[in-house]
Amino acid sequence: MRITQADLVPLNQRFEDAAPLDILRFAREVFGERAAILSSMQRAGTALCHMADRAGLDFDVLFVDTGVLHTQTLETRDALASTHRHLRIHTLHPERGFLEQTREEGLLYVTPEGQERCCDLRKTAPLRSVRGRYDALIGALRRGEGGARARVQPFALDVDMNTLRIHPLAHVTSETLNAYFTEHPDALQNPLHLMGFPTIGCFPCTTPVLPDEPERAGRWRHLASVAYCGINPTDRGALGDGVVLDDRYVTALQP
Repeated sequence: MRITQADLVPLNQRFEDAAPLDILRFAREVFGERAAILSSMQRAGTALCHMADRAGLDFDVLFVDTGVLHTQTLETRDALASTHRHLRIHTLHPERGFLEQTREEGLLYVTPEGQERCCDLRKTAPLRSVRGRYDALIGALRRGEGGARARVQPFALDVDMNTLRIHPLAHVTSETLNAYFTEHPDALQNPLHLMGFPTIGCFPCTTPVLPDEPERAGRWRHLASVAYCGINPTDRGALGDGVVLDDRYVTALQP
């Protein structure tokens, strides 16, 4: 059955002020093993994984290793895999190594057009490789991040993947997120967050941020017009006109 963003309005109203864990439980109840968490091993994503694991919710966690990530990010992935017994970490990879890509196409990330292609090849394409495996992808986007994410809803569409996108942290503020890590010292944090990196991506395109700079100032600092990698439909403004889901899911999503 085809479902549109308009069809999700009642669902979004129902869960607008819901606790993130309630949304995670709903996702697991409705989609079972056809739901997965997306995490780039940044703090919002590791908090989401910690919530799910503590609640005994079994999820696959999809992590894209672009081949040019910081060592600390990979170590955070490995630590999460070894300590979160209810979660199964699946690492996705680009088809080509970064050096092979550079030899064949040049250093893409030095122009806005090249950056878009580089991020598509190294981040979005690996995720597309599991298209059809999942009906719901759970991400850690928050409205408090600003920009295009200021409009993120708890439930949205991903036409490219033909899935629902679920954002349990949509309304969670930075202060609330900080408090979560204070209350749960065992929740993993990428060490780069303590080194001046509010957000973290590939090491050629991520720098620390000064205290008076916006949170995402360190991403693609060399490209003034670039703010996002494009792996999230919300960032692209590409919610689309609908996705096709099994009838039993559509029924469960109705108010």
